Amino acid sequence: MDRLKALLLLLQLLVPLIAGLKSTTPVPKPRGEYTHGTWLDKAEKYYLFWRFDQKSITFESHVRARGYVAIGLSPKGGMEGSDIAIGWVDSKGESVFQDRYSVAQEMPRLDESQDWHLLFAEEKDGVTVLQYTRKLDTGDCHRDNVITEDTMRVIWAYSDVDPVSPNKIAYHHSLRGVKSLVLLSSAEAQPRPYPDDAILWNFFNPNVTILPQRKFYWCQHFRVPITNGKLHITQYSTILTPRNEPYVHHMGLYACPKVLSRYSLEGHDCSEERTKEGNECLHVMTVWTIGSGPTVFPEHVGIPMGTDDDPLYVMMETHFDNFDLRSDLVDKSGIQVVLTPTLRQYDGGLLRTGELGMTILVPPHAALFPIIGVCQADCTSEVLRSHPEGVRVFSAIPHAHLMARTMTTRHIRDGVELENIMRDDHYDFKLQDARMLKEERVVLPGDDIIVECGYNSLDRTNISVGGRASTEEMCQSYLFYYPRLNWSYCESSLNPVHMLTLFPEAMALSKEPGLAWMQPFREANWTDTMREQLTAVSRTGERIIRCGTTVEESPYKVQWQPRLFPLVTKPLQSKTKHCSIQP
Repeated sequence: MDRLKALLLLLQLLVPLIAGLKSTTPVPKPRGEYTHGTWLDKAEKYYLFWRFDQKSITFESHVRARGYVAIGLSPKGGMEGSDIAIGWVDSKGESVFQDRYSVAQEMPRLDESQDWHLLFAEEKDGVTVLQYTRKLDTGDCHRDNVITEDTMRVIWAYSDVDPVSPNKIAYHHSLRGVKSLVLLSSAEAQPRPYPDDAILWNFFNPNVTILPQRKFYWCQHFRVPITNGKLHITQYSTILTPRNEPYVHHMGLYACPKVLSRYSLEGHDCSEERTKEGNECLHVMTVWTIGSGPTVFPEHVGIPMGTDDDPLYVMMETHFDNFDLRSDLVDKSGIQVVLTPTLRQYDGGLLRTGELGMTILVPPHAALFPIIGVCQADCTSEVLRSHPEGVRVFSAIPHAHLMARTMTTRHIRDGVELENIMRDDHYDFKLQDARMLKEERVVLPGDDIIVECGYNSLDRTNISVGGRASTEEMCQSYLFYYPRLNWSYCESSLNPVHMLTLFPEAMALSKEPGLAWMQPFREANWTDTMREQLTAVSRTGERIIRCGTTVEESPYKVQWQPRLFPLVTKPLQSKTKHCSIQP
């Protein structure tokens, strides 16, 4: 048993290295206790710790620098509109710390209301350490950014030279950057230690050559290891091939039904379509998306394996973004799952909600165009008919592509909008991490779940459509829940008939094969009026719903049925800012 524990400990230490994180620099030892921490830069010279409560957040910066250290909260990742703290220890050993703000690409201005507060400062052996705090909402609406559960763009900079004076701060040149973080994340910052009886399953790509094309998908089947009984998955993470990190967009494990006794273990290029066997594997078991860390399940929930309802084969789908069209990339990335025979209280499941993607159409030159997918009340009523107590959602993974700027998973009951399951008004394509909910959300029979994405197409000259490429669009929210049911999908697509009414020419082409009906949309000279008309259709038009299970032939009668958009009689009231400090 001691040898087993030692082996498990060694594996835990090796995983970050194997995973391509390349963290060869020891993490500094903080002065206080923190729940989160990360390197902000690739050179691993700037490490940021933090913790938070309901009212404030405390940071601790460890930077290999002898000059000033700065951190800021930016609305878009640049200097403009940023709320900045900057500090240093001068040649006399005295600390200087300032709250500044930026209105342009220039030296930040001193804020009249100093809302960042220094707790500790030290420069020793070429390392500057600053510990500081501020309120989540300072009340200074004009020069400070409120820290929320949204994705925050954290900008950073440092210098090896102290400022000449507190009012003359030298330009940082290339010693700067930006990193997207969910500062108020309820997810565990690090993988939980493996239990003594942990079992590790690794699913890796077998030295796959990534083709020189912008969108490349690889599908690989695996035989699930034989078990001596039921197991629970307690957490999972990706193991990325070093230097391939920028090219791996997402990875997912799909359960394959037992209708076939054996699947080919040969992988295949599924960029355009899967094989017949691949199309059988519909149920998403685990999903990892770009920017994500390990997914750790709560102590009372595990994803079951090894029962009569669980697969003998799984398929791992990997999506690569090879925008550089490189032909020298070979990948052996994969997913590692941690299981235990010590069963937890509940079996967990994963439900995909949102827009199917068949009729996603975003017009050009739109600031925030809505695409909406609905998990309809008819579906939740039918699936949960024998479970009147409903299911409990404990985590949400947002998934959209390059144009997405906002994502919200709404919850409707009897026409009344409840608190959002998940909302991010500053969504970042490069950070699609699992959002552990502070409180589990109960979904009852008859509830609606509405997934709404906002897209910025101001730089596009033609329509953008739904699809699997990152340059196309998606709008999905993956919900982890318990207890597990025979339920994989609850999503919808806008009934294309409502879109066709905008263009009579499109209606005439609707009987043609494929997407010929979209041609008039592509050729249109889009005006504000046309965009408003399509927005109205997108927000209120009839939906075709998918209420699916682990197999293609859904037992639920509402599968592929048209339904009206849910009637929301009492929308959720937006929270108003209280500005206690005036400019």
